[in-house]
Amino acid sequence: MTVSFPQPQFLFAVCQNGAEGVCKQEVVQHHPDLRLAYSRPGFLTFKIAAADDQSPTTGWSDHPTLISTFARTFGVVLQRFGNADLKEQLAGVAELVQGLAVEHLHVWQRDEALPGDRGFEPFPTVLAEEVGEQLLAVLNVNRSTPLELNRVAGVGQRVLDVILVQPNEWLVGWHTADSIPQRWPGGVPPLDPPEEMVSRAWLKLAEALEWGRLQIGPADVCVEIGSSPGGAAQLLLDRGATVIAVDPADMDETIASHPNLHHLKKRGKHVRKAELAEARWLLVDVNVAPNYTLDTAEEIVTSAKTNIRGLILTMKLTDWSLAEHIEGYRQRVRNWGFKVIRTRQLAFNRHEFCLIALRNRYDARATNSRGDGGATKKRGDARATKKRGDARPTKKRGDARATKKRSGESGQ
Repeated sequence: MTVSFPQPQFLFAVCQNGAEGVCKQEVVQHHPDLRLAYSRPGFLTFKIAAADDQSPTTGWSDHPTLISTFARTFGVVLQRFGNADLKEQLAGVAELVQGLAVEHLHVWQRDEALPGDRGFEPFPTVLAEEVGEQLLAVLNVNRSTPLELNRVAGVGQRVLDVILVQPNEWLVGWHTADSIPQRWPGGVPPLDPPEEMVSRAWLKLAEALEWGRLQIGPADVCVEIGSSPGGAAQLLLDRGATVIAVDPADMDETIASHPNLHHLKKRGKHVRKAELAEARWLLVDVNVAPNYTLDTAEEIVTSAKTNIRGLILTMKLTDWSLAEHIEGYRQRVRNWGFKVIRTRQLAFNRHEFCLIALRNRYDARATNSRGDGGATKKRGDARATKKRGDARPTKKRGDARATKKRSGESGQ
């Protein structure tokens, strides 16, 4: 028998380890009816305050929505379980969610460190997979349609969340997959990086393209400011794009020799705009404060000699206080004639966030038929009947995949 979801009392939000302060500040600013209730590195809960006139954009009951650059994913809290025998916790979760109309099970751990530190990446952990499999065993008893573990949810589907705040402390909640990141377990995309990944810039760009549904392919020319050693260029080249790499530092030799790579060994301000006339995409990832990144982009996109249709900018937060100016950064880009502007701290970002901008929404579409570029596992329809695991990342936290040395890397 299907039962109704209880009226939400608390919401949870997951963010980067260390970004709790700016995430809390942003959420409370946009949602004054929320109060911080509980905080751990990379994890927050908020109490929904009683209000006679709740914001019409909130919709806490049916489709909870947080306006936030820093909340990786979010949902409604059902109950916390902790300090109990494993069997008792499994049984408690099964009893709690009995009859709830959920279609997916997402189980993940909060981030243990900053992405990129000592090899840490926010991929699924072995512990989360083990707990998830044990939960499936008890949750699927007598279910006519078995839940699947850590699959990408379909748009609008209800997801049961089990967050491992600590190995023996679980937060159980639910959310509706209304956005692309909410379809991913823990808000982390199921990337499939190459064994010989040149740098972490591959991960950041792959996630940005998935989040923004930007289909860059063989017909596209991209200019990348701050390209060394070539992680982002590696992904673009694998998709068939032509890359104009702008960086005074050397590119990785495997990238530098690619026929579709044109390396301008200079800084962005020294590039003649005529050299960028064919480019339609501009990527910038350099170790400077956001306004300097915008200065570099503005000089290119406002030139009469260029025709940039889309931007992918990595905005470095050299100080967390710069997060207060995100709307100002967005407005500055809007003033250049870009109509679609989105910001998000990607799961694979460090102290930075991603800004995507398009002249119009149609510029996100590919001019070719290839869209996945090998960055993610092929998923097809979100209700596909593929065996469980096909859409999961193949890399676990702690996996020792080769990543080439990043000396000389310009902000990636």
